[in-house]
Amino acid sequence: MVARSLVNVGLGLVGAMIVTFSVGQPSMAAEKPVKIGLIMEARPEIEPWSLAWHNSVEALKKKDPSVSVVEAYNAYDATRAEPVIRQMLDSGANVLALSTFVLTDVAKTVAKEFPRVPMVLTSFGVRQEPNLSSGTASYLEIGYSSCWLLTKLAKDGKIGFVGAQKAPFETEIFAGCKVGAAAANPKVDIVAVNTNSFTDTQASHEQVQKLLDQGINNIILASGTGDAVGGLRLCETSKAHCVTWGGDARRWAPHGSFLTVVLNWDVVLEDLIKQARTGKIGPAKAWDLTFGNNGLTVTDFAGNTAVSPALQSEFRTVVAGLASRKIVLPESKAHPGYR
Repeated sequence: MVARSLVNVGLGLVGAMIVTFSVGQPSMAAEKPVKIGLIMEARPEIEPWSLAWHNSVEALKKKDPSVSVVEAYNAYDATRAEPVIRQMLDSGANVLALSTFVLTDVAKTVAKEFPRVPMVLTSFGVRQEPNLSSGTASYLEIGYSSCWLLTKLAKDGKIGFVGAQKAPFETEIFAGCKVGAAAANPKVDIVAVNTNSFTDTQASHEQVQKLLDQGINNIILASGTGDAVGGLRLCETSKAHCVTWGGDARRWAPHGSFLTVVLNWDVVLEDLIKQARTGKIGPAKAWDLTFGNNGLTVTDFAGNTAVSPALQSEFRTVVAGLASRKIVLPESKAHPGYR
């Protein structure tokens, strides 16, 4: 998982408790109010990763008005984040989501001090009983689906892979990418470059330009973080075919972003909310977002003329094959035993 960073910490109350009644239907007033404390890497307009978290909690609030959310972002280290986390918990947050593995030590400490608060940390395999679960995604599935589609679009048999700092999730995406691309075209050539940063948008712009200069215009921006936005904006102006993952990248490239594999964290948060409401905390779980559990979904192709209806249908078959596990993936090295 990406190093999820935080500075200039700001707390914003972005949710409020609303009580509604309807005749002949169960009232939401019967639900125990839940306040989610969410630590994000950045504001949702900055990067796909944080946008996915924001959109997930907004969807939960819309579905259940008794859920409220406090978001904090832009804290770049655990020392700065810890007092914000404690402020959230002291102010009544009864579910805690920490969207960065950088907060592993802090998470273990506060989980022990607040054992009645169900928590999730986005990391590979970090759990602590009874209340600290881990959450991650099938980066193999993300890579496979993204690169399969890019390869089908690449008439010259070449696709580009823009990484950041070769973090475990990136190496998993690349492993899935190689398998998916080969399934679409066994002779595919994947040209990989790196920005060496999770935040440098100019570096991403330059690496995408390097690929474009080689005639490669089918590109995956594999970091899903702030740097990718620079590449997405170039994809938009250059009419390249670019894909990424996290929150819907059409926010930055309405036409250049041909696909986003969307992370739906509500799958995890609904479980934590249930624990908070029932008081039955634990056991700690290892969450893995996949197409099979609807933790991963893909954006539609509305208005996208480059992906023909026939190719859209074929792509949906690929996604279904990943969901059913008919498509075999290599063993995950980052979290063995999971997709």
